[in-house]
Amino acid sequence: MNRKQCLLFILLLTTRIGETSKKFPLRAFVASTDIDNDTAHAIIEMLISMSFWGQETFRNGNGHFDVEFESNHVLSVCDEMKLGYMLMLAGTNFKNYGIYEDIANHMKMPLIDWEPSKSDYIANRSNIPMIFSVAPSAEQLLVDYIQYKCWRDIVYIHDGKNADRTLRTMFSYLHRKSPKYQLFVDNYVAPPDEEMFKEFLNEFHRRISTQHTLRSNDSSEEIDEPTPVNVIVDLEGSYRTRAFLRALEESVLVKKEYHYVFSNFEVDESDLTGFHFSLINITIFRIFDKNDKKFLRTRAEFHDVYRGGFSNTDSIPTAAAFAHDAILVAGKALQIAMDEHGKGIFDKSFVRHQLFNRGKKGLYCRPHEDQTETRQFESFEHGLKIAEAIKKVVLTEQDGTLTGRIQFDKVTGRRTNFSAEIVEIKPGVNSLNSIWERFQWAQDEGFLLGGEKYVQERKKDSSQTRKGILPSKPWKLRFNVVTVLVKPFVMLKRRNPGEPELKGNDRFEGYCIDLLNLLAKNITGFEYDVFISDGNKYGSRQADGSWDGMIGYLLNETADVAVAPLTITQERERAVDFSKPFMTTGISIMIKKPEKQEFNIFSFMEPLGMTIWIFTLSSYFGVSLTIFLVSWFSPYEKRIEFKRGEFTVTNEFTLYNSLWFTLAAFMQQGTDILPRAVSGRIASSCWWFFTLIIVSSYTANLAAFLTLERMTPPIESVEDLANQNKILYGVVEGGSTAAFFEDSIVPLYKKMWNFMVSTTQKQMELEKQSISNSTSNRIFVSSYADGIEKVRTSKGKYAFLLEETTNNYESGRRPCDTMKVGQNLNTLGYGIASKIGNPLRVSLNLAILYLSEKGELKKLENKWWYDRGQCDTGTSDGGTSSSLNLSKVAGIFYILLAGMVLSMCTALVEFLFRKNKENREKERNRMRNSRPQKPGIIASCERAKQKQHQNRRTKSEEVSTPRSTLF
Repeated sequence: MNRKQCLLFILLLTTRIGETSKKFPLRAFVASTDIDNDTAHAIIEMLISMSFWGQETFRNGNGHFDVEFESNHVLSVCDEMKLGYMLMLAGTNFKNYGIYEDIANHMKMPLIDWEPSKSDYIANRSNIPMIFSVAPSAEQLLVDYIQYKCWRDIVYIHDGKNADRTLRTMFSYLHRKSPKYQLFVDNYVAPPDEEMFKEFLNEFHRRISTQHTLRSNDSSEEIDEPTPVNVIVDLEGSYRTRAFLRALEESVLVKKEYHYVFSNFEVDESDLTGFHFSLINITIFRIFDKNDKKFLRTRAEFHDVYRGGFSNTDSIPTAAAFAHDAILVAGKALQIAMDEHGKGIFDKSFVRHQLFNRGKKGLYCRPHEDQTETRQFESFEHGLKIAEAIKKVVLTEQDGTLTGRIQFDKVTGRRTNFSAEIVEIKPGVNSLNSIWERFQWAQDEGFLLGGEKYVQERKKDSSQTRKGILPSKPWKLRFNVVTVLVKPFVMLKRRNPGEPELKGNDRFEGYCIDLLNLLAKNITGFEYDVFISDGNKYGSRQADGSWDGMIGYLLNETADVAVAPLTITQERERAVDFSKPFMTTGISIMIKKPEKQEFNIFSFMEPLGMTIWIFTLSSYFGVSLTIFLVSWFSPYEKRIEFKRGEFTVTNEFTLYNSLWFTLAAFMQQGTDILPRAVSGRIASSCWWFFTLIIVSSYTANLAAFLTLERMTPPIESVEDLANQNKILYGVVEGGSTAAFFEDSIVPLYKKMWNFMVSTTQKQMELEKQSISNSTSNRIFVSSYADGIEKVRTSKGKYAFLLEETTNNYESGRRPCDTMKVGQNLNTLGYGIASKIGNPLRVSLNLAILYLSEKGELKKLENKWWYDRGQCDTGTSDGGTSSSLNLSKVAGIFYILLAGMVLSMCTALVEFLFRKNKENREKERNRMRNSRPQKPGIIASCERAKQKQHQNRRTKSEEVSTPRSTLF
């Protein structure tokens, strides 16, 4: 069989319901490019021979399979959909899983996978998964075994494809089970060529031996027992796993301190015959026992059906057994679907081997190939029903399965509630033969010894303490680190005159340089050389699919890692691997810092609004009138006075006195008159309470207002910016911020993008019409520096949208005329990039998490952003405290001066008025005295009038004198 051949099988699942025979076509895809020829051959035989097992497998002997196949490529899945099938069966790998996943989810075509799930267990998934894995994942079993052995340090050898997903799933399960359990992982990537396994293992064992020798020399105490080396081997496929075993058997320096654990289910006891007399410890996991009588009987039947391919002594590969059970799952799922939705649910779906979906021929995952012009894009109408049925499938060995109980997680589609057997090979103590131990494990139950659940005892960790977080020992001991010059992440050091020229890594300083130093201290053997990306480019995808900048350096292996403010984006994640974010940021708004608030001479009135002042003045006149009225009508406010031998009734609360009394109370002053009546006292008490609150509030606000210099920005949020047109705003043209607005589905951000685009078009039209020849008016800029400079020179008429880290840094640098307003528009992360499959990624992840937990990353941020700031940050409420100067309170001095002048003018008017009145009185008396005496009656009348006038004058003068007698 050609290794590069990909095989496509068409299986017709035939079930008989009543007297009616129904055929349902399936598709099974076997890609022999990713598995060895023997395994592919066995899978093909297993699929074909299912026609023999049909009578035994399905209930009442109602089913059998008709099988035929043809050669094709895995991408022909879409072509086969034109004829149609009920569901797919395949053995996916990390190269083609994405294709199957997209087709299954997009077309709603269920896929039964006989390989372990490639999906992320902790990722958010649909309620109805479309991919179901018959082969279980071993992460939970692996974590239980590590805890059972009380291991704290492990070496993880992998293909570089599944390491991130496997470790993430393992640590997630470990955290849920034992939050305080610490596990340190040392990563190695196995060579892609199996012929290099032996050289790889020899070099690996030499390094371990050298490290043990160095620790023995450095230690003051002699180390008798070598440190255990626990190695987890996670390779894809049985072919590579068996090749690794053969290389391990031939490798040198393998001693009893090594313990190799093979985490997949591809290894059988027959593969371990060469280790009967070995000193090495080996553990394998088995999903089923190939020496079981039932399995041997099945193998004999398999041999009888397909004699040409295998002898009766050949073992069935594990993948072939999973393929066998995958077809059982398919048949059971279709039966469940017909039982739930009616026996005739699929009657009209297939006619003469042609699928009719919603009454029309075929399925088209490439809509442009559909010749039916009136049909819109449609998914498989029965796909969700079949997927729901697969979720309900429960098969056991009584149903004919070869790999035990089969049941699927209803959310992820992974196999669940399964059990496995652990086989351990240990060196013999008193004999040359190795010791073989077996025990059982069940999911969510743990290890079972003697039919009982094994309870783990806490053991003392005897492993040696190592430097740093994880003892990473990559193949390449010195790494090339690419970066870009961006303040304050990476900057060139300033060299003072007379100092020697700086070389190597000493030329640079900044946040990222300090971060690299911390990583080197916490990852053993991490040494690096820093260089700058050509053109200071981060990395963007070109028209021909290539990448420039730092991403390009990683892809062509000029650099090993990129340490810079490199944003983790979906497009970049497809090209390189990113570590955990070492800093989070987001798009923010930068504006020119507003000028300090100018104070006018009447600033003392601003603590209270104009409405409050008007209502307070109205209240003053209203209360004065109320006191005057209640005093006038109340009999208890009347006073009886005895003056000059007669009694008079008076009331002190005249309208003039009422106004004076109310004003004195408001000014916190006293008067000589007080209300006697209860009604008057009630009105006065309410007014006093009112003045207490008003005066206290005014005093408090006045103190804060006059001593705090506030700088009120014209906008305070992104909503304010989008809902006005006086302040223009823009981004760096072609940058990630521009891509964020362009691709956003948020209405507010789409509105802002449309505004920026339309404004730019208008400005370009004006330039073409020679109305404006300068491009400085454009809102899109070519770099951060141009955008920041535009903010500073636009006199508050331009806002720049950029990442928060740069915004905060520039706001703290001279000339201190920019500021950030509002919250971040989104959340971004800066990560360390490396080529996909680089084993250093996991070490970097754990180191970054460690530094974050210890607060080291926060210290670095404070050091480069705030501790070295050149601007006064002021108080937290946006103002700066200052002394009280004359410009803030000049108004009260003007009022005092105006009051004094008005008082003097009033006194002068009163004096002149009184003087004029007295002169008129004298003139009148003189004229009267100069007249001749009149007859007795007339003279008597004039004397009476004169006496009455004198009495009135005397009474008016006595108002201000002390009262004589009161009753």
